[in-house]
Amino acid sequence: MKFSKKIKIKSNKNRVLSVKFYEVAMGGLLALSCTSAMALDTSFSLHKGDESKTKGISVGVANNFTKGSNWYWSVAYNTLDDVQVKWNNDELYFKTDTIDALISYRQPLKSYNEFFKKITIEYQIGASVALTENKFFWQDLNEEKYFSEQGDINAVLAVAAHYNFNKKTALTLGVKYQPNFSEFGDVSSVFIGINYKFGKVVGY
Repeated sequence: MKFSKKIKIKSNKNRVLSVKFYEVAMGGLLALSCTSAMALDTSFSLHKGDESKTKGISVGVANNFTKGSNWYWSVAYNTLDDVQVKWNNDELYFKTDTIDALISYRQPLKSYNEFFKKITIEYQIGASVALTENKFFWQDLNEEKYFSEQGDINAVLAVAAHYNFNKKTALTLGVKYQPNFSEFGDVSSVFIGINYKFGKVVGY
């Protein structure tokens, strides 16, 4: 391997899973939506990380376990750009892609107020599977460090508020927190998005 003549060159290698795997994963999400006879939530949200550069998006599907239940499952694809990690006195930034599998409880607010009675609070817990391999090579130290690897599993916690415009559409605002994302440490973000229900809606 030939190295550059510069005193210090940092090589930030962020290798994503193959396009074929990505298509299979997203195809699985779409397949779930076709197998549900009841209404199924689809969501799109924008994320802003606790670090100034960190931002990303999330797309997913969700449904309750049984008709009329407040307990839900969800599966989502997430990507965050410029997630910071500090190592060897350097600040490094990587792109992370994950698939999240979550269970949640949705609690509608009971109120006579027209605004508050349209709000539902959702509490989520689950795990994310890393789709990216993030490593860095310090050329002057001849040292390589992996900060995440494909298949890493990490815990996820989230709280969100849904404001229901009607029986099918809701605005979502929330906070997502990963206590220990591989070698990155804790990663958190705030997000805003739209939920839309496909199919027959009951119990509204």
